[in-house]
Amino acid sequence: MWDGGLAQAGGPPGLTAWPPRPNVTAMESVRVFAPATVGNVICGFDVLGLALEQPGDEVIARRSGGVGVIITAIRGDEGRLPLDPGRNVAGVAASAVVARCGLASEGIDLEIRKGLPLAAGMGGSAASAVAAAVATDALLGSKLDKPTLLACALEGERVAAGEGHPDNAAPCLYGGIALSRPGNPIDVIQLPVPSSLAVALVHPPHETLTERGRAVLPERVALHTAVAQMADVSAFVSALHAGDMDLLGRTLVDRLAEPVRRFLVPGFEAVREAALAVNALGAGISGSGPSMFALCRTLEDARSAASAMAGAFAAAGLEGADCHVSTVASEGAQILADPEHVP
Repeated sequence: MWDGGLAQAGGPPGLTAWPPRPNVTAMESVRVFAPATVGNVICGFDVLGLALEQPGDEVIARRSGGVGVIITAIRGDEGRLPLDPGRNVAGVAASAVVARCGLASEGIDLEIRKGLPLAAGMGGSAASAVAAAVATDALLGSKLDKPTLLACALEGERVAAGEGHPDNAAPCLYGGIALSRPGNPIDVIQLPVPSSLAVALVHPPHETLTERGRAVLPERVALHTAVAQMADVSAFVSALHAGDMDLLGRTLVDRLAEPVRRFLVPGFEAVREAALAVNALGAGISGSGPSMFALCRTLEDARSAASAMAGAFAAAGLEGADCHVSTVASEGAQILADPEHVP
C-alpha cells in the first residue's frame, strides 16, 4: 500500500526507495491510478466522501529535458480538456508539487488517461489532480506527506470548481470514507468502514457542471435545518464505528443540497425510490450529479440497486446508464508497476 510519502524503506511493490535529493536518478516514469469518489455521501455536504475500487483516472509522469510541467496527451476526454497545464487540474496539481519541492528547473511530461466521464459527479477532476500530484511526487522522490499532496491536488481542483473542496480529493488520496475538517492544513479523518458495505454508482447519459450544481445552493439555511444536518453527520460517524447499518441508513438525509439539486437530475425521485425498494440503506446524488449512488449492506444488494436505478433512469428518458458496483476502496491513489507498458 502506498503510504503517501514513500517514507518507509522500499515503498510500494515495484518502486525503488528514494535517496534524498539531489541524488535521485533512478526513475524516469511513474504511473498512478486514482479512483472515482462519491462526494457529500448525502448527509455530509462538502465534508464526507468515499472511494470506489473502480473506475478511475490514470496519470503517467515522465522526466523530460525541458523545464516545468507539460501535458503531452489526454486520452478518453474526446478532446474537451485543455492541454495547457495552467488550465488543467492535473497540470496545476503537478506544478504545485514541483513548487513545494523547490524544483522549478525540473522538466515533467504528463499523460492523462481519463477513465471517468466529465461533469458526472464521480470525482473526475479530483482523480486527475490527485493522480498527477502523487505521480509527480514519486517521480521527484520528494516524499511529500498526504496533507501536502492534498493541498496540491486542491490547487488543481480550483481550476475546475473555482474552490478547492476536499470531499472528493480526500477519499481519492486516502481511500475509504473520509471526513474533512476545514483548516490549514485540512484535517482528514479516515472513518471505519463495515466490511460488507457496498456502493452502487449509476451514471446516466447526462451532464451537470459543478458550477451549476453549486450555483443553485442557498447562501443561508434555517437554524433547525443546520442542527438536523449536524446530527445526521454525527450519527453517520457513530454508525460506522458501531457497524450499525440500520442507524447508518437513517442518517442518509440531505437537507442542504438535495432539495435544490434534485431538479438537475432527471428522474431523481424515481431513481432513489427504485434503490430503496430493493433494500438500499439510502440513495442520493453523487457530488453535484447527475450520477446517483446507493449505500447497501452487501455487494448483492448493491447489484440489485444498480440495476433498479438504471431502469428508473431509462424510464425517465436516460437510457444506457453506466453502472458501477464496488465495495468501499481501502486504498486511494496507487502507484502502478510497469508505467511504460500501458495498453
